[in-house]
Amino acid sequence: MLKTLRANIALLLIAANLPVIALAVWIGVRDFRAADLSDRDRLVQAAELVAARATAFPVEREPLSQQARRVIFQDRGSRAMISVAILDGEGRVIAEDAQSPLGGRWLPAGALPDKRLPSDERILKGRGADGRAYRYAIAPIEGAAARVVAATPFDFMGRSQTQWLLLALGLPALMSLLCVGLVLFGIERFVLRWIRALRVTAEAYQGGRLDVKATKLDGAPAELARLGDALDAMSARVDERSNALQAAVADRDTLLRELHHRVKNNFQMIASLLALQRQEAPQSLSAVLRAPEDRVRAMAAAYKASYASGEIGHVDVATLVRDVALQARDVGTERSFDVSVAVANDIGEIDLDRAVSVALLSMELLTAAGAAGSTASVSVSPCEDGRMMLRIAADAPGWLPATGLPMRLIRAYADQLSSAIEDDGAGVVAFAFAPASDKPSIGMKPRQATG
Repeated sequence: MLKTLRANIALLLIAANLPVIALAVWIGVRDFRAADLSDRDRLVQAAELVAARATAFPVEREPLSQQARRVIFQDRGSRAMISVAILDGEGRVIAEDAQSPLGGRWLPAGALPDKRLPSDERILKGRGADGRAYRYAIAPIEGAAARVVAATPFDFMGRSQTQWLLLALGLPALMSLLCVGLVLFGIERFVLRWIRALRVTAEAYQGGRLDVKATKLDGAPAELARLGDALDAMSARVDERSNALQAAVADRDTLLRELHHRVKNNFQMIASLLALQRQEAPQSLSAVLRAPEDRVRAMAAAYKASYASGEIGHVDVATLVRDVALQARDVGTERSFDVSVAVANDIGEIDLDRAVSVALLSMELLTAAGAAGSTASVSVSPCEDGRMMLRIAADAPGWLPATGLPMRLIRAYADQLSSAIEDDGAGVVAFAFAPASDKPSIGMKPRQATG
């Protein structure tokens, strides 16, 4: 979640505004304390000012006249939310501001409070007769036992300062939230929506749809629009190169197919010439010419299977083995050699180079088996290590030649396949070979059968 562009920018903006918020907190706390001290000073000054004016009148000997009251309690506008009264030594009210903003029950019902604020010894706190909490300031009248008592609501002072503190803290926080919101809106409006459009285009490219264009970037910022144009140009270039590559691969496939076809035809031509020569040769020379003819036909079988498979360089194992077995059935003019094949059609494929070695090795083994007996069977099965095992079982045990050219060729072909020749002594000879690698994504199409 925090790895998105929106989240990272939001965190960055919040971190950038932290010093502003910290400064606002410091200023708010400082102003809160200063405003609270100012309100306490106003309360004390109101009491002292009224006490100073009351010294000019005999407040304890006779009731104060209206003129004296106006003089003593003047400047009411400077005493907002402050009520003032004059009390005698026993706590009875001598005179009270007739226009008190707190009503007439702000004085305590009993004696004046004696609990002082821990932060300011000049201020006392208590509850008036109306049950509300007040702050009180008391100032003695010089030359008299009377005192001036000034009061202001305790909750009013605390509430006003708290409101000021919340205002001082809330404004920077609100501005920070607005800044974050506007920036995130701008990122969504001018960046993220276009990046998502580019991502959709890129995902289409990834899926192989190179014809998709970033046409939805008409209203995007210039930088992102140019990026979309670059992606379009790149996809067009890739599409052009892909088409050229496919055309080149098609030409290569055609050339290789023709080459394999010609090689197969040449091998078959050589085999036919050897067969014709063998037919004209004496009986003693005919057997000698049969061996090279079989080897040529084995190589031709590998190229024929490759040509028919449709994958350049790949040979279907089942087709190859059946073709080689078919070529090995007729081992001579005097007797026939029956070869049965047990290979699954989907056994797999083999590379062309290995296919030639497998065909030659299989032909040499079948030729040896045909010389010793009249029947043989060929089977192919997968091994646990991923390779394939080809087994040739003949009706005559011990038919594998021990010396001579056939045995040297058998060993040479086995070395090419990196395999050992296994002979169980009971007429079964086997060898292993590795299958082909993964099929290429672009290759020859399978040859269509013709009537």
